[in-house]
Amino acid sequence: MMAVTPLRDLAETTSFRLDHPITRSISQSISIVRSTISNWDPHSSHSPTFLQATSHLHSHLLHLSASASHGAASSRHSELVKIHTLLESAMRHLEELFKRRLFSISSDVDSQCDEIADACSIAETMLATGYGEECVSTYQSMRQSNLKSQMVRLRFDQSSNQPKVIRKLKWEILERHIKSWTDIAPVVVQSCSDEHQLCHEIFAVSPESVRNSIFSTITCDMALSFLTFPETVAVYLKPSPEKLFRLLDMYVVLSDLLPDIESMFGSEPARFVRSQAISSLDKLLKAIRSVVSEFELAIQKDPLKSSAVRGGAIHPLTRYVMNYLAYLSDFEHSLDEILIDLPPDCKSSFFEQANLADGSILSVTIAWILFVLLCKIDSKAETYSDAALSYLFLANNLQYIMKKIQGCHLKKILGDDWVNEHSTKARRFMDGHVRSGWADMSALLPAHNEDDDIERLRKFEMNFEKAMQERKDWVIADAAMREEVRLTVEAMLVPMYRGWYRSHNNFVAVKFTPEDVKKRILRFYGDSD
Repeated sequence: MMAVTPLRDLAETTSFRLDHPITRSISQSISIVRSTISNWDPHSSHSPTFLQATSHLHSHLLHLSASASHGAASSRHSELVKIHTLLESAMRHLEELFKRRLFSISSDVDSQCDEIADACSIAETMLATGYGEECVSTYQSMRQSNLKSQMVRLRFDQSSNQPKVIRKLKWEILERHIKSWTDIAPVVVQSCSDEHQLCHEIFAVSPESVRNSIFSTITCDMALSFLTFPETVAVYLKPSPEKLFRLLDMYVVLSDLLPDIESMFGSEPARFVRSQAISSLDKLLKAIRSVVSEFELAIQKDPLKSSAVRGGAIHPLTRYVMNYLAYLSDFEHSLDEILIDLPPDCKSSFFEQANLADGSILSVTIAWILFVLLCKIDSKAETYSDAALSYLFLANNLQYIMKKIQGCHLKKILGDDWVNEHSTKARRFMDGHVRSGWADMSALLPAHNEDDDIERLRKFEMNFEKAMQERKDWVIADAAMREEVRLTVEAMLVPMYRGWYRSHNNFVAVKFTPEDVKKRILRFYGDSD
């Protein structure tokens, strides 16, 4: 191996060994170097004496070169060649030892102090003796290989980071790639952080620009490729509601990692990696906004032909939207940043009347989506021909919405005022159902000693039987509300019926006893589940 002219910046570090005078003679240093090379054991630690002797050889070589250039005796030329040859042999052995030390440093650099200290002292000696380029080349090659091996172990498919691949992949497959990316992103960034720390420790005596250049060569290509993946997905993925949460996962992970990325890649020549991370966040932000808009549009476009839900039960659209929003609420902090330009001005009048807790971007956006959902539920309720069933449908769906909100982070986002207002509305819907479904039947029950009480009784019996048949599939999904309605209907019918029954049952044939009426009321309103 022939010595090459060191880089100008690396040359600035060559004086650190020479600042410490060595008292031994050059012959002693030659003897130490030769003995060490002759008895070389690559698996053992290097001797500080050997490194000092090597630096002494280099210092003497410089002195001989200067003497020869000033016309010193030609006899020094043979000595110069001899020392130069010995120094090259020493460097070959140090380079091999350097490789072994670097190979043993894999991850978690904080726990490998001895190996790093060895590698650091070897690097300092190679830099000081004019072999900086060889030292840097060896270091970059070994650490790049280590980083590539880590990526292979992490099993991230870099081939998916292509627009044409993204377009062709089925969502189920691409979703697995996205999950893989979000799972290993912290590990990848930590690996880069370890490389950054290691590089700055090994080359501590070198200028910062040199350390940054070495680190950039090792990590930038891999980091750039890895950080391009979110942007590629965001740009070439067709937006649809079911894809939102994977986009949010990537956004949250990348946002959390951005400070570390900016710290490592904030200086030239690695700054373009930081720029890529910021670009990927921006593209994810735009894609997420687009998907949120698509979600709202999908609610609005849900066809009325899907309106008929048996027994006024909870509509599948209501379940879908509320499950979606409940999951969405877990991303509150990120969504407040993402949706900063929303809502559109055309909705301003709604937001002024929304009665929200804090008026945050996320709260008004979710409140608007709920408003769109409730409008759609209202439209679907109009397709029922029976007013009582229409009210029941509205009550079931709004009560489900409120229970879902109460059981997750949505309650905090929307606030108590909004929740109380809509809880009251759900109760009014159920009151409307009871009134329209049972008030007329209650009015059929005769008062005492009325002339037409027998005729009215027969009408009650007929209507009660008809209700049992027509309403056998009606449901109240919420258990507490179901019990409350049953008790209310019982209070409307049974006491009045019992009073009439006591005064007439001895001479008028009746179909139901008061207990029969009570038992049949308890059979109304099954559980939708």
